[in-house]
Amino acid sequence: MFIEILFLIALGVSLADMIILIQISSGPGIYFIVITQILTTGYGIFRIRKLDFNLFFFLDAELKKGEKIVKELWEEAWILSAVCFLIIPGFFSDIIGGLFLMESVRRFFLEYVLEIN
Repeated sequence: MFIEILFLIALGVSLADMIILIQISSGPGIYFIVITQILTTGYGIFRIRKLDFNLFFFLDAELKKGEKIVKELWEEAWILSAVCFLIIPGFFSDIIGGLFLMESVRRFFLEYVLEIN
């Protein structure tokens, strides 16, 4: 369930990004797009080398079992999601990825997730 929701969010963000990129890419805005996409994707790839994708599958299995998940694993999953959003091409996904990497935003959403869990 967790992986399906994450996939649907990524799909919606990608579609919104395509619309934004088509609007901006006319004229000299194309250079800005190319530079920002190279920078954010490069940073995302740099950060993702140290993370483990199996964490998503572990969280999904634990949620299906109804087990309580510790805060550190949620935070690691949040960072992994943020880095994935940075790698997805587009402005909207880069904004979401950047916000997810901010400590205050992460803390706000983690408090919400831990209340539910």
